[in-house]
Amino acid sequence: MAEELILTDPVVEPEKVVNKYKVVGINLDQEWQTSTPNVVGLVAIRLRDNLGGYLFHQYEGQLAIDYMKFINTANFSTKSLQKRILERLTNEGVLPPGNVQGTPDA
Repeated sequence: MAEELILTDPVVEPEKVVNKYKVVGINLDQEWQTSTPNVVGLVAIRLRDNLGGYLFHQYEGQLAIDYMKFINTANFSTKSLQKRILERLTNEGVLPPGNVQGTPDA
C-alpha cells in the first residue's frame, strides 16, 4: 500500500450547484479538416454555467456541415439560434434537462 497523508483537518469544498447554461460562443468552420479524408467542417459551441465554468461541445465532419446547412436555412424569428442550440444539446444528452428562458442576447 502506498503512503498517503491523512489530514488532521479535512479540506471541505462547499457544494457547487450548476443550475443554468448560456451559449457564449459559436464557431462555424466549413474548411476545418477532420481526420477523415475529404470531410471538412466544424461547429464548436462554448457554454458558460452560473458558476463561471465553461463547457465545450463540437460537431465534426458531415454532422457539422449538416448543422451549418440547418443554421443557414432556419427561421430565427420564432425561435432564436441560442434557444435552438440549448434545446438540441439537451435533446442529445450533452446538457441535463431544463427549460430555456429569457430573451435572446444581441
